[in-house]
Amino acid sequence: MPPSQTSTLITVAFFVLLLILHEQFYRFMFDSSAIIDLHPILQDQRHRHILARHIAVDGFACAIVAFVGYTNRHLLYQHNLTQLHRRNNWQGFHQRMHGYTPAGHQVLLFFFSYQCKNMYDTIQWNDGIIFVLHHILAGATAWGGMYPGVASIYALFFMGISEISTCILCLLANFDEEFGVRGLDRAFPITRIVIAAAFIVAFVICRIILWPIFTFHFVADVRLTLKQNDDVVAGTAAAAGTAAAVTGVKGGLISNAEKNTLRMMLVSVCGLSLLQMLWLGEIVMTAKKEITELLS
Repeated sequence: MPPSQTSTLITVAFFVLLLILHEQFYRFMFDSSAIIDLHPILQDQRHRHILARHIAVDGFACAIVAFVGYTNRHLLYQHNLTQLHRRNNWQGFHQRMHGYTPAGHQVLLFFFSYQCKNMYDTIQWNDGIIFVLHHILAGATAWGGMYPGVASIYALFFMGISEISTCILCLLANFDEEFGVRGLDRAFPITRIVIAAAFIVAFVICRIILWPIFTFHFVADVRLTLKQNDDVVAGTAAAAGTAAAVTGVKGGLISNAEKNTLRMMLVSVCGLSLLQMLWLGEIVMTAKKEITELLS
């Protein structure tokens, strides 16, 4: 059984506090002369605070959920979720959609905590309304995965392993002209190239190769769950009997909260899948442009 909501909220508060302290530690460390003397661009305190945010909060939090997801990847293998092959046994379906996965709950808990801290940072740094909406949707999806609690095993990939590329992207964000340190790319060009190359590799593996595979299984499981519920409501005897035998609760019915959570997750996953194809196009164009500039 998952922990109580009170226990989870206490843990969220602790983890948010940990992120705050971690960021303050990096700010203190970056205020040392050893860092400031590296380059004149680091003499600006605001620039050092931007670095602390992207490294100690964004990169650190993404690294934690990615680590938990990766170290529990064997659970994904057990459910045959790493290949384009469906096993339509009811027991496997029930475990994926209704079973409690402790490691998945950990990923969701850490991810939700990060969204809380990131929401505050987004408002403080005036990142824009798009980021605010993103944190709200991501946080609501993570909370829905914990309570009422559905498809927690999928969190190991979607909010865990896939965040490997996001972790590297957070480091790369330091070189962004709008959200990072202006001029940092010219001050440390080799560092930026290495991080950008690592991000492209991780993005292709996590978001272009693996993401569609897990999306295929997740969408199929969500549709099966909603169809099963509709069949029970309609009174289909065979479906009702099978659903009741599998779930053992409410005659196979799922609650409205579970249905709404699954629909929200479905919209999030499908929307991100489309966006990632667009981002891949942008990555290719940007890489082509920068390679041309380097060669010239």
